[in-house]
Parts: sequence; C-alpha cells; structure tokens
Amino acid sequence: MIAVVHLVWGPLGTGPLHEFLASYRRHPAGVEHELIVLLNNVPEPLPAEFEAELQGVEHRLLRTPEPVQDLAAYAHAADCLEPERLCFLNSYSAILAPDWLAKLDHALDQPRAGLVGATGSWASLHSAVLNAFLLPNPYRRVVPPRSIAREQMREIELELDAVRAPAGAAPRALELPRRTLIGSVLSTLRSFRPMPEQLLRFAPFPAYHVRTNAFMLDRSTFAALRTRPLLRKMDAYLLESGRASFTSQVQSMDMRTLVVTRDGAFYDHPEWPASRTFWQDEQQGLLVADNQTRSYANGSYDRRRLLSAFAWGPASAPTPPPESSVPYASAPPSELLTLSPEPPAPPPTKEP
Repeated sequence: MIAVVHLVWGPLGTGPLHEFLASYRRHPAGVEHELIVLLNNVPEPLPAEFEAELQGVEHRLLRTPEPVQDLAAYAHAADCLEPERLCFLNSYSAILAPDWLAKLDHALDQPRAGLVGATGSWASLHSAVLNAFLLPNPYRRVVPPRSIAREQMREIELELDAVRAPAGAAPRALELPRRTLIGSVLSTLRSFRPMPEQLLRFAPFPAYHVRTNAFMLDRSTFAALRTRPLLRKMDAYLLESGRASFTSQVQSMDMRTLVVTRDGAFYDHPEWPASRTFWQDEQQGLLVADNQTRSYANGSYDRRRLLSAFAWGPASAPTPPPESSVPYASAPPSELLTLSPEPPAPPPTKEP
C-alpha cells in the first residue's frame, strides 16, 4: 500500500484543493493507495467549504499539531502513517496524466532507486548570488541581462501580491515602479545580510535536487534522512536544495534520484534537462504541475529564458510561449532561486 499525502495549507483557501481533487478524479493513480489529506493551519473543526470539496473522495484526514513548513508537515505525516511507501504532493499540485502513481512507483522499484519525483533542478542559490554581484560563476553569459532578470522578478512579485489580496479588494495594478539610484543602493545593501548563509550552505551549480512539490520514497529512506528544525522558509529551502538536501543525502547513500515523466520514463540526475519536465522547452514531460511550472508555462519568453537558465545553465532550452499565454502568479522570487549543468544526456530507454 502507498500513502499519498496531499498537503492543504489553510490560508490558501479551497482553490488549490479543488484543483488537486479535480485532477485526482480525472487521472486514475494506477496502483492501490490511500489518500491522506494533510491539514496544515486549517481551522478546527473543518470549515464547511473544505468538507464540501472533499465529499465523494475516499480519504483520511490528518492534521499537523501547529502551522509548520511543508517539509516539517511531511515528516509529521511519515511518523503517523503505516504504509512503507510514501508519496507527497504539495498544496499547488495538479496531476496531469493517468497512472501517475504507478509510474512513480515503478521508478522507485528500479535498482538502487532511493528518491523519485515529478521534477528536479540543477539550480544553485550559491551561484545565483555570485552572479548577482558579477562574480565568476557558471551562470555568467547564460542568464539573461540583469535588466531582464530584474524586471521579471519584480513582475512575479507583483503578480503574487495581486493574488494574495483579500477577497473583494481591488487588485493592485501590475505596474513596475521606477528603479532609482538610492533604491538600487538600499536593495543591494539589504541583499548582503543573507549572503553568508546562501554561499556557505548551498552548493555551487549544478546543485542537483528533486523538487519537493511531488516526490516519493520508502519509509526506511525517509527515516534515514537528517533533518533540522524547520523554523524558517530558508530552512525548508536548505532541506530541498542545500548542501545537505534530501537529494544529496540520498545520493550519499549510493542511491539514485530519478525524475519521472508523464509517459513513465525516468531520468538520473545528469539527464534531468532531457526530461523536459521543469522550466525546459514546453515542459511536455511534466507528470505533476505546480505553481512554479505554471509560472513558466504562462510566462513571457523573457521569463522562460530566465527561469530555464537558472534551472539548467548551459543546458537550458526554453521555447517561446503560445500567443494566448497569460501571466500566472508563481512562487516568490526567493523560491524561484532554489535553482541548478552539464549538457543534456540522451533520454533513457523507457522501461516496459
């Protein structure tokens, strides 16, 4: 039996839960499992609107004792659940293909497989910081010009602000404020404060990491992972993409970390760009979408160029979006820099 744990972050309301459940109903998992709805910062008793969304879906409710970071919520769930195989899906996840769980399960059955996911990245916050200060790093001559990067990050931030506005409030116009000299100086000074942690605790590019929006592993592997208290969002970033990330810990156990595509193929970390799952091409290999993959899919070509370069460096291969694309709020800019190169390897042979 597999436990499928879907995280529900209460402050987001029922919108993401509605989208996930619609995709869950639309695409059969393809393997026996139990759906666990993990409530994090959701009022008790369960509000009627959440109950209404869950009607007709076989599930079990589980709560975190208090509001926590998403990876801490997953650790709590792992302690409470019995199945030996665990699949975690974050609040923004939406399933894109049938037999999605069977495909993840099959990949995890491969020799020495320890961690599988719907997306991975080579992005490095360490190298992004060096690039921002014009210091030698692998992103040089790969990331678009600073003016484009600055404009795209600010657009994303304003889109998020509009989405998070209280219900009924007039959305703020998505106009980019003028960048003054003093504003630039102050912004630069503020950015020095987190630099030591970003440079010391994140690995240089390529910083291989399976993204934690949709991933799967055995309970015994999860139990062997070292975690520290996740008190800040930065602590969660470190566990996802830092030097001691889930991925690096699994690889240090001489186990493989695989990205699984919607057709059931799987790719080892040197081959991830060829999977076309995250910030690459049209993301046509994507098995489970989330807010960050939507930001790329619905973004301008400048945004795609920027994100693909951060994720894949010299192996980036963005494509222009369809003319009908519209902006979509993504993760905050700091999350967009939970980044990852090497040229893409030929795609692996699909297993039967």
